[in-house]
Amino acid sequence: MLRSLLPPQIRKAILSTHQQWIWPALYRKYINVIESDERPQLPLIEKLIYAWGNQGFSGKSGYIESCIDCASHAQGAIFECGTGLTTLLIAPIARKKNLRIISVEHIPKWADKVTTQLRKFGLTQNELIVSPIIQYDNFSWYDQRLIPPIKISLCICDAPPGDTWGGRKGFLYLFKDHLEPGSKILVDDTIRQAERTMIEEWQDILKFDQEIKGGLDPHAILTIK
Repeated sequence: MLRSLLPPQIRKAILSTHQQWIWPALYRKYINVIESDERPQLPLIEKLIYAWGNQGFSGKSGYIESCIDCASHAQGAIFECGTGLTTLLIAPIARKKNLRIISVEHIPKWADKVTTQLRKFGLTQNELIVSPIIQYDNFSWYDQRLIPPIKISLCICDAPPGDTWGGRKGFLYLFKDHLEPGSKILVDDTIRQAERTMIEEWQDILKFDQEIKGGLDPHAILTIK
């Protein structure tokens, strides 16, 4: 009843205030779980998704769990296309395992928000690169010239936005030589035809095994052969 009486802008302000209030405690709890070599449970992940407050853009709980699991088993550098909640949840894992992590983002304001949280919680090993999306021959993608060359153990491929020309396919075209057998690529939003078509196109570039996970909001885990 109270919800129906409040104007939308007031409800939005109350929601935002609550999210900002509970986020620090939840994130510290998550960091402590990682540092204790424990597996974060689904209720905590769901609370973190809510508290981060980017509903509609943040990955769903199943995808987040896969990101955490793959990062926990990564043996080398982690590369992330786009930044957000996954950046913050992978950062403590990378620090504990002493792994290099590079995240690339094209929106400076969003990069600043994520960087502020990383610094606030002492996660300073992250390399967050602000790079514009530029046009290549057959797609648009981040400006590769701004990204240092690395051997990638895990790529979290959740950007650029789906309406970008060519979608997210530019990653494998530009970074195929940075992947080795056993490297993994996580692709979110495989409920969309564009992502499924992209994965089929990628199979002509590199050979990989494919595992589809998730129910109503599926994602793919690709393992380079």
